[in-house]
Amino acid sequence: MKKIFTLLFCVVALALSASANDRVDQCIDVLLGKVAPTKAMATDLDANHDGVITIQDVSVIIDEALEEMRINKAPAQKPASVDAIINDILDNEPPTPNISEVSEAIDRSLEKKQQK
Repeated sequence: MKKIFTLLFCVVALALSASANDRVDQCIDVLLGKVAPTKAMATDLDANHDGVITIQDVSVIIDEALEEMRINKAPAQKPASVDAIINDILDNEPPTPNISEVSEAIDRSLEKKQQK
């Protein structure tokens, strides 16, 4: 079941990234005069909402796509507990935690006990 959700997530992510590239291509085609934009397309491609499709709109669309890619590739920042790591190791499904993650979790657990 976990693999199915992962696969669906990957398909959605690929579709979103493909649509972002299509949006950049469409904006460039409009700027070069290859395509006459419809009203809906012009509204979508006018990224900075100034009423005119310019090279600034292409820059904004590219920046948005890069920011989205950066966010999607950012590692999760949740601290794992020792019990969660043990359960992750026992389930025999990748990814399996490495020794540094186990050490960090043990250190955090010891620090919490010392603070109490």
